[in-house]
Amino acid sequence: MNYTSDQAWELSLLMLCVWREARNQTFQAMLGVAWVVRNRANGPVRWWGGPSYSSVILKPFQFSSFNLADPNARLIPQENDASFQQAQQAAVGAYSATLADPTGGAVSYYSTDIEAPDWAAEMEFTVQIDSFRFYRS
Repeated sequence: MNYTSDQAWELSLLMLCVWREARNQTFQAMLGVAWVVRNRANGPVRWWGGPSYSSVILKPFQFSSFNLADPNARLIPQENDASFQQAQQAAVGAYSATLADPTGGAVSYYSTDIEAPDWAAEMEFTVQIDSFRFYRS
C-alpha cells in the first residue's frame, strides 16, 4: 500500500509505540495495543487526544513509553529485532484494518504487572490478552 507522508509518519510512530509498549507480549497483545490507538484516533476526540494517531500516541501520560521519565522512552529497536518485526505487522494490520480488533473496541489497557488504575473501575472490561487487560468506554 502507498502511504502519504503523514500516513507514513503515523504508521512509523504506531510501530514504535506498539514495540515499546508490548514487545514482551504475544502478537495478539501487540495487535491489541495498535487497535487501542486506532480506536482512540478514529473515535470522537476526547481527553486522550485525536483525531490523529500522533496526537493520541504523543498525548502526555497516555502511553507510558513516551513519557520522558520512563526508561522505555529512550529505546529504539535494533535492526533484526524479531519483536519489532511483529510490532510492525501488528501496526500495519490495525492501521489498515486488515487484521480484526481483538479487543472488542477497547480504548484503554493496562498491564497486570501494575496495580489496576482507578479508571478501570469506571470502564467496561473487554478482554485480557497476555498480561494486558483491555477496556472500552
